[in-house]
Amino acid sequence: MSVISLTAANIRPLTGAVIRRYVADEALTVGQSVYANTDGEAGIADGNVSAAKARAVGIAVESYNGETSIAAGDPVSVVVFGPVGGFSGATPGSYGYVSNTAGSLDTAAGTYSFILGYFEAADIFFVQPGIDDPTS
Repeated sequence: MSVISLTAANIRPLTGAVIRRYVADEALTVGQSVYANTDGEAGIADGNVSAAKARAVGIAVESYNGETSIAAGDPVSVVVFGPVGGFSGATPGSYGYVSNTAGSLDTAAGTYSFILGYFEAADIFFVQPGIDDPTS
């Protein structure tokens, strides 16, 4: 397993991305994978905690004030489908799994396996939650 690199300040939705607004249920950082909790708020996705937390809905791409950190209770924009730029070093065509490192994407499945999308390029991740892994 290998966590995919990103710089929060470089993360951005690209043309065609579908964005939903959530309320952060905890402190988040732009670029983190997030899941929707039972209250419909965005929390940090984690492939090591539970199946519910591994079922990510997207990537946090923007705070209400343009900063890279989002405080609990603040609004956060999340790409729930489509391209997100700002990653680095990924292999084009590879899947992005919810990582055992909270909020990260990984090259392999975590304890609770969930594919959040795939890399169109080394720096562009296409969010498409719930893709079936043909190798499993």
